[in-house]
Amino acid sequence: MIVLLAAAVATYALRTVLITLVPAHRLPATVRRGLGHLAPAALAALVATAVVGHRGVPVLLVPGPVHTALVALAAAALVAWRTRNPALPVLAAVAVAIVAEVVT
Repeated sequence: MIVLLAAAVATYALRTVLITLVPAHRLPATVRRGLGHLAPAALAALVATAVVGHRGVPVLLVPGPVHTALVALAAAALVAWRTRNPALPVLAAVAVAIVAEVVT
């Protein structure tokens, strides 16, 4: 519990210091251009960790209810490709997962 509290305080302090002492307009132009790619990279990392299962075995090789996740991921990819909107793919994946849960 103490470790979690200390980590939370350290994270909050680091964010506060970086936001107040280093405003975005003072960053170099190359860093500011790179910040636009930060959210898609973080989302890709989350998807990659979801696709790779326990101990590095891809989820595709592990038997179980993976098909719903793969269909939801495919729907999200299709919506992301067609709309270029960061929120709509998430909504599409959630909708596919809900429909699959209700149908099965």
